[in-house]
Amino acid sequence: MFNKEGIPFFTIIIPFFTIIFVSFMATSYYLKLSEESFQKDLIEVRKIYQESNKNEEQLNTFIEKKIEIKTVQDDLFKDFMFALTLVVIVFMVLFTFLMISIIKDVIKKYKKQVTNRENELKALNENLFIKVKQGIEEAKQKDRKILEQAKLARIGSMISMIAHQWRQPLSQLSGILMELETTTRFKKVDEKYILNAIEKSDKMIEFMSNTIDDFRNFYKPDKKKEDFLVSIACKKAINIIDATLENLGIELSLNIKEDKSIYGYPTEFSQVILNIISNAKDVLVEKNIKNPKIELNIESKGVLSIITIKDNAGGIEEKNLELIFDPYYSTKDSSKGTGLGLYISKLIIERNMGGELSVYNDEEGAIFKILVAG
Repeated sequence: MFNKEGIPFFTIIIPFFTIIFVSFMATSYYLKLSEESFQKDLIEVRKIYQESNKNEEQLNTFIEKKIEIKTVQDDLFKDFMFALTLVVIVFMVLFTFLMISIIKDVIKKYKKQVTNRENELKALNENLFIKVKQGIEEAKQKDRKILEQAKLARIGSMISMIAHQWRQPLSQLSGILMELETTTRFKKVDEKYILNAIEKSDKMIEFMSNTIDDFRNFYKPDKKKEDFLVSIACKKAINIIDATLENLGIELSLNIKEDKSIYGYPTEFSQVILNIISNAKDVLVEKNIKNPKIELNIESKGVLSIITIKDNAGGIEEKNLELIFDPYYSTKDSSKGTGLGLYISKLIIERNMGGELSVYNDEEGAIFKILVAG
């Protein structure tokens, strides 16, 4: 029961019905009481006249006059009630129109506020959608940039390690060629000597070719998770960097107390080990540590495999311990590192393999600890 403006219909009709009903009831009730009182008065007057033995005709004349007066009074009262009712109705009509006008204004104001609020929320949602979209796009660009920089850093590191792996066979090839040149000049070369030199050269070239294959396979991304031994993954990382460490005079020891098979990405896990060893190597060289060494320990406790990588470079400053896994954070010179290696390592261990990678110091240096469930 609403009109087109949304105002309740009863706010207009009920007041009028109420006034008419009250007026009718009040008039009826008054007339009833007045009639009863008048009849009682007439009965008393008749008794008084009869007791006083007055003329019956005079009594009737008196009663008729009283009835006329009563009728006139009733008519006057009816006219008064009608006028009063009419005045009240007119007042109520005016009051109702006033209230309708006020209610209309309130409803219009409320509708306007609701509309404005809806428009604000709509604009806010549109802006929020745009901002979220921009944030997602920026995050994607940042991730792409991180991966791109990580790839470039990885390529640089790989080239450096390949150079160290090739240095010894290249030196041996150079020595073979010098011997061939010397024996040729002095005319002491024979077929057996040449075949022997070719065989040695072939072995060196095969070693260098295998090195390229090892590096290519090492950096090939894993497509699916699989079970693998921790020791084998660690040895793959050591095989990549051992020539570099040997060239720098850094001693690397592998201690296997208890090996265990774990489920995950073996190549990514090896890359984490390589990143941590490579960081330890850089710190040892940067600080020019005497008798530099790196220890890699493998043990297990229950379902957990525990891998610790320790160096004797003096440790990490306390202010850097909480920041060392943040992206782009590096204690090295900008030309020597991007600050992405440990960040990516933590992502691999904790997000991809459900493990934990942490770091702390002891008396000799930093200790990186990897926990992975088998």
